Amino acid sequence: MRSQNCFFLITSLFFTALVLLPQNVIAQSKTVKENSPDQPVSNQETRNDLLDIENRLQVLKKLPAHRPAASKESEAFMIIKNSMKGVASNQVLKGFFLTRLILVNQSQQPLKLTRDQIHFKVNGQPHTKTGLPEHIPNQTVLVGKKEKSLNALKFEQEVTVLPGKQGTMWLALSDLPNGPHVPEIEIQATVNGQLLNLNVNRFELGNLQHTVTLMGPHQCLAKLTISGALNSINLTSLMNEIDLLTTQKNVRRFVIHFPNQNSFIERSVFGWLPRAAQQIGMNSIVQSQFPLFPTMISELHLSGFIFKDHKPRYFGLGLTSRATITHTTEEAAIHAALDSAMSVLSREKIAEQIHIGAPAVKVAALMSGGRHLTNEELPLVLTLSSDQNQIVQEAALYALRYFGDPRALERLIQVANSPPGRKFEMAVASLAESRFAEGQQRLLQLLKQQPPEAQKTIIGIISQSPRPQWGNAIYEFLSSENLDLRKAAINALVLNGHPQLYEVLTDALNSSQSELRQVAFQELIKRKDSKSETLAMNYVLSQLEHTVPSQQMLTFINRLKDPRTIPLLAQHLQDPKLDTGTRTAILKSLAAIGDLTVDVEFLKIYPQASAAEKLLILTSLQKLGSPQYFKLAEEAIQDSNLSIANGAASSLGASSSGKSLSILQHALQKANESSRWNSIYSALVSIGTPEARQTIMQARYDGKIDEKKNDAHKALIRIYQRSPGNHSYRNGQREQTKKNWKAAIEEYHTAISIDELLIPAYIGLVDVSNSLQKFEEAFKYAEQGLKIDKMNPRLYIAKGLVFSNQSNSKEALKQFNKAVELSPRDTFTYLIIASHHIKLKQYQEAIAAYDTVIKISPDDLQPYLFKAQILNELSHWDAALKVYDQIIQKNNRYVRAYTGRGHTHLQKTDWKAAQQDFQKAFDLDKKSSQAITGLAICMVYNHEEDKAIPFVEGFLKQFEKDGLFSYNVACVFGRALINLKDQTKTPDLESKIKTYREKAIFHLTNASKTGFDDVEWMQKDPDLTELQALPSFKSLVQSLQK
Repeated sequence: MRSQNCFFLITSLFFTALVLLPQNVIAQSKTVKENSPDQPVSNQETRNDLLDIENRLQVLKKLPAHRPAASKESEAFMIIKNSMKGVASNQVLKGFFLTRLILVNQSQQPLKLTRDQIHFKVNGQPHTKTGLPEHIPNQTVLVGKKEKSLNALKFEQEVTVLPGKQGTMWLALSDLPNGPHVPEIEIQATVNGQLLNLNVNRFELGNLQHTVTLMGPHQCLAKLTISGALNSINLTSLMNEIDLLTTQKNVRRFVIHFPNQNSFIERSVFGWLPRAAQQIGMNSIVQSQFPLFPTMISELHLSGFIFKDHKPRYFGLGLTSRATITHTTEEAAIHAALDSAMSVLSREKIAEQIHIGAPAVKVAALMSGGRHLTNEELPLVLTLSSDQNQIVQEAALYALRYFGDPRALERLIQVANSPPGRKFEMAVASLAESRFAEGQQRLLQLLKQQPPEAQKTIIGIISQSPRPQWGNAIYEFLSSENLDLRKAAINALVLNGHPQLYEVLTDALNSSQSELRQVAFQELIKRKDSKSETLAMNYVLSQLEHTVPSQQMLTFINRLKDPRTIPLLAQHLQDPKLDTGTRTAILKSLAAIGDLTVDVEFLKIYPQASAAEKLLILTSLQKLGSPQYFKLAEEAIQDSNLSIANGAASSLGASSSGKSLSILQHALQKANESSRWNSIYSALVSIGTPEARQTIMQARYDGKIDEKKNDAHKALIRIYQRSPGNHSYRNGQREQTKKNWKAAIEEYHTAISIDELLIPAYIGLVDVSNSLQKFEEAFKYAEQGLKIDKMNPRLYIAKGLVFSNQSNSKEALKQFNKAVELSPRDTFTYLIIASHHIKLKQYQEAIAAYDTVIKISPDDLQPYLFKAQILNELSHWDAALKVYDQIIQKNNRYVRAYTGRGHTHLQKTDWKAAQQDFQKAFDLDKKSSQAITGLAICMVYNHEEDKAIPFVEGFLKQFEKDGLFSYNVACVFGRALINLKDQTKTPDLESKIKTYREKAIFHLTNASKTGFDDVEWMQKDPDLTELQALPSFKSLVQSLQK
């Protein structure tokens, strides 16, 4: 058996580059969990959802989405979620398709689905361009309740689904035709020998869950109710439905209604749909990836709780103008869509709709067609004003404004005498808007008779429909004893445009009632005319003399920036009882005024100011370019209060003056607290000039505080990350990972041309050149980097690895030791040194290097593992066991410690102890390949091969691409052959021996194909002694050696 021993062999400097600059890595896991948080509770529920979709398709006379049909007896079936269509953002626009495939396992055995088993058809033809395109915009997809970036999705190579469970896999197609329509997409997957087909377009059409209802006069309006999900896939189906309704049914008016409170609309569609509805009739392309609505459509409105940000007006049911196309209620949307139709219908047709129409149509007929009605329809309207449907009732009260018949006025007066509420407000509004003067007269009488609360509401309503007769009636309330009424009267006069309004506001400002002064001030500051601003500012100046400014005053001051307020504001800062929030707001207002006289006030305040206030003053002076700024900043950065010192550093980092760098350099030399020096480092990073970079470079080795020097290293990394050349450097890393050496070199050179001081790019060039064995070029790039930063330990490591690749051990160690001298606590250097010694089989030196790492970072468990593995290589079993014991003492759940110790016990032929360790590892992690094969080996050592072989073969599919696992399975059969060799030969035994040999060779061959190449160990492994003389074994060894 072989344990994992490859982790301590670090042979590529590319790993150095990865360690040098942290990067965002998208993990590529091999398997996924069977259930994700947003999956249905059970397979039955998922199956029912699919069957519902199929039933809807049948009603629509469409072909099924899934073939073969899913049933309770089906072993497996597929559905999809999170489907979307997008456009790549490169020069040639191409479409892409993304979805999350869910495989539902209804069988009694695990099912595995790999990408090789999945095929696609686009418009009936095979499509092989899979995966997301390289250039995609910053798009997200909603998974459960979380938005995920497309760039962060994990595209697993396979999924294993346990019986009764569900597994998911992201799928993507690229290079699709760009345009507004979605091509026909079909997903085909072979699962357990059965071909499953899922038509994406039909599935998403069924998932739309839409119905069509024709209504209104001559059924001129179509209401499309969408109870399911609307996305960029089924949007095409919805548009096809609308096309058919316009061409075949001559429908010109549409309402798309989303009845569910939690309706789902894909983000891109949700952003496009209202804008597209707004452009109806203009034939404008809002977003090229989505289709145009038919040009024949005259009205399109959207409704549902999902449009809750829509603000309906005080009157009516949400109809403000033709520009309003989103509504929270279905009735408001239908009313808006039918408004223009009802306004031109004949009286008879309007009356017909009021008689027979659905409630929403009645509302539209009453409100938009009410002006055409006569006294002949009055009894019907009066009846509906008491209808059980509240919205119909309000619409009828709305329509009564068009009648001069006393019965209509009496009904409105009757409702207007009821307690305030929606009916009361609608009745008052109808009296105010009545086409007959008697309506307004009766309302004025009513206004005088009502209690103050109702009067306030009436005043608020009539102020929204200005009429000359309202002014005098409202004006009378200015002398009311009820303060709320007086406030309402002022607000109403503002809206009504009273000729004496300026005098009214002036009087209110001089009132003894603070609330009236506040109302007047609020109205004045909304006005932008010079007269009103002067009045408001004079009021503010008078108030500031004896009153702390309100937030509204400060906002007004910030707008006008009147320097007369500076001394008045400053005097309030001398008040020790002033609350912190107001002090801060006043300081911000002083800064906003921006007059040079602010400097004087700030300098007076600064010595007694709090820490937060000092920082605000510093920042303000820096932004104002005050000559006093640097003097205060130089003092502040040395302040014993760290928040002041750190804030001063931050403000210096925002300054472009060379004086800032000088102050920061001086402060850095004196800094002896991590918070203080890190704030200075951050400021230097923000400045980012070569001089600032050089300051950080020097700080890596200045002084005696190791933490300060380490933080300088981190600051330098942040500078590299912020470099404009960093994007090209990252591209170079990606190309290097793919071994596209030429492209990597080009990207690194581009990075250097953008930022010639970008050391990581030089390291990348050294590494690529070393990989290509272009050693002279590698040395050239290393020297170029060292001219910029002669104290960069990673450059010396890079150079050392080139020497190591040339088998020049002496020079390699010389370079590594320089790195150690520069950064003696950098554990990475010692790992490289250990790797170098292992390569030369200098194991004691390697162990010494690992001991150094352990001393520096005692909680890092990997160096212990590496050390123990070397001791195993040297057959120092007891020493290795002690190291594993140390690891377990630090973390008793560390699986690799138990498998490593178990392997060591095997070498000592202590089968019982080995089995205990492998069992513990298996209990901690049922997917540990070392634990599984280790347990199986122990079973065979105990002559339980009949138990061991089925056990290990149960995991073959899970680890079929794991070379080490395959090798250890071969060892299970090899050890079983050792057990059989001394038994009496029988035909059955001979057959078993033959089978075991064949299986052992098969797994050894598979191991060689999937990464296992330790031929030397294979030839001496004691578990394989019964195989090593076989011709097939020798042939395999020879092929590996080649």
